[in-house]
Amino acid sequence: MKQEHDDHIAHESGYNGILKYIGIFGGVQGIVSVITLLKVTIVSHLLGPIGVGLNEVYNRAIDLGKKVTDLGISYSAVQAISEQRSEEGNSMKYAVKVVRTWSLWLALLGTLLFFFASPLLSHWSFDGDSAYTPMFRLLSLTVGCSVLMSGELAALKGARILGRVAWYQLLSAVVMLCVSVPCYYMLGFKGIIPSLLLTAMGLLTVACWHSFSVFPYRVALFSRKVITDGLYIIRQGINYTLAGFLNSGAFYLISVYIFNRGNEGEAGCYSYGSLLISYLSMLVFAALDNEFFPRLSAANKNRQRSNHIVNSQVEILMVLITPLIVGFAVCLPLLMKLFDAKFMPLVMMTQLGVVGLFFKTMMHPPACLSLSKGESRTFLLQEVLSYVFMVVAMIGGFKHYGLVGLGVGILFNNLFDWLTVWLITKLRYKFAYSRQVWHLLATQCPILVAMLLVCIYAHGWSYVCGGAAVILWSVTYSFRFLHRNTTFTHHLLTKIRTKAPTVIKEKKS
Repeated sequence: MKQEHDDHIAHESGYNGILKYIGIFGGVQGIVSVITLLKVTIVSHLLGPIGVGLNEVYNRAIDLGKKVTDLGISYSAVQAISEQRSEEGNSMKYAVKVVRTWSLWLALLGTLLFFFASPLLSHWSFDGDSAYTPMFRLLSLTVGCSVLMSGELAALKGARILGRVAWYQLLSAVVMLCVSVPCYYMLGFKGIIPSLLLTAMGLLTVACWHSFSVFPYRVALFSRKVITDGLYIIRQGINYTLAGFLNSGAFYLISVYIFNRGNEGEAGCYSYGSLLISYLSMLVFAALDNEFFPRLSAANKNRQRSNHIVNSQVEILMVLITPLIVGFAVCLPLLMKLFDAKFMPLVMMTQLGVVGLFFKTMMHPPACLSLSKGESRTFLLQEVLSYVFMVVAMIGGFKHYGLVGLGVGILFNNLFDWLTVWLITKLRYKFAYSRQVWHLLATQCPILVAMLLVCIYAHGWSYVCGGAAVILWSVTYSFRFLHRNTTFTHHLLTKIRTKAPTVIKEKKS
C-alpha cells in the first residue's frame, strides 16, 4: 500500500510539473498567438490572399535553406549541452562555445548556398519564372540569421534556462508585429522582402541579448580541438538535417503546388489555416521542445523512467488539447466573420485539420525518444514515412477536393504519424502506452466525432446549441481529470474562494 501511495504521489508530482511548464510556455504562446494572429489579420487586409500566399512561398524557401545548412544543431546541440549540466567545472560553457563556433561556420555556409541557389529556387517556386532571383538572393541573409539563432536558443534550452526562452518567444512576436505591419502598410507587396530581412535580424538580436547575458560570447573559429569536438554534435545532427530537409521540402512542395495550381485565394487560405492550426497546437506543445525534450534527454539511459516521462506527458496533453480543439473548431466560423470574411473558405479545412492535433499529442512525445537517445537514424525513418505520406495525402486531397481535401489530408497524416511512431517505438525501445492513455483515447474520440458532426451538418441555432453542448462535455471531462490527478484545480478553487469574501466586503463598504 505504501508503495502504491508513493507511486501515486510521484505520478501526481509529475503531472503538476508538466502542467507548470505547459502553463508557462502555453501562456506565453497564447500571448504570442494573439499577437501573431493580429499581425496576420492586418497583413491579410494589406496584401490579400495572393500576397499571403507569396509570403508563404518565401518563408518555406527560407526554412528549407535553414534546415539544410544547420545540420540539426537545434536538436543535437540541446542534447549535448543538456548532458553537461550534471558535470563539474566549465564543461557546459565549453559545449556552448563549440556549438557557437559551428553555428557561425554553418551560418556563413548557409548564406552562400542560398545565394547561389536563388535562380533554382525562383524557377521552382514560380513555375519556371527566374524574375524572382534577386529577391531570393536578398533573403539569403535570413538563412544565416536563422542558423545563428538556432545555436543561441539551443544553448538556453540545453542549460534549461527556460525563463529566457519564454521571454524570447514573447519578444519575437512583438518584433514581427512591429516590423512587418509598417513594411506592408508603406510598401505593399514590395514590403515582403524588407519585412522578412528585418524580422530575421530582429529575432537574432533578441536571441543574442538573452543568451549572451548567461553565456558571454566565445567562439574559436580556427581551433582544431573545438572543431573536432563539435564533430560529434554534427554527426548526430546529419540525419536531423535530412529530416529537416524533408520537413521543409514537403511543406515547400505543397505551398508551391497550391500557389501555382490553385486559384488566387486558395494559397492564402491554406497559409492562414495552417497558421491557425500551428498556433493552436503551440499552446500545449510549446513546452515539449523547451522543457520536455531536455528532461527526457537527461533520462535517456533509463528505459522505465523515459517511458514514464513520455506517458505522463501524453496523458496531460490529451486532456488539455481536446477542449482547445473543440472550442476552436466550433467558434472558427464566427471568428472568420469577425476578422476577415475573405478567408471563410478555410473554415472546413481547418476544422478537419485541427482534429489531427489530438493524434499528434499521442505521437509527438514518443517520437522524441529517438532524439533523446541520439539515435538519429530511427528519427529519420519516422520523418521519411511521415513526409512522404503528407505530400501524397495533402496534394492528392487538394487536387480532388480543394481546401476540404487539404483538411482531410492533414487529419489522416497525423493519424498515420501516430500509428507509425507507435509501431517503431514499440519495436525499437519497448515503449508501451499506459492504460490511462488508452482510456483517454476511448473517452476523447467520441467528443471529437460529435464536434465534427456538429460542424458539418448543423446550422443556425442547432449549431450553436450542439457546439455549446460538445464544448461543455469536453471541458467538464478535462476538469474532472485534472481535479482527480493534480493539485491544479485545488489551487484554482482556493484562489476563487479566498477572493470571493474580499469582493463581498468591498461591495458592502
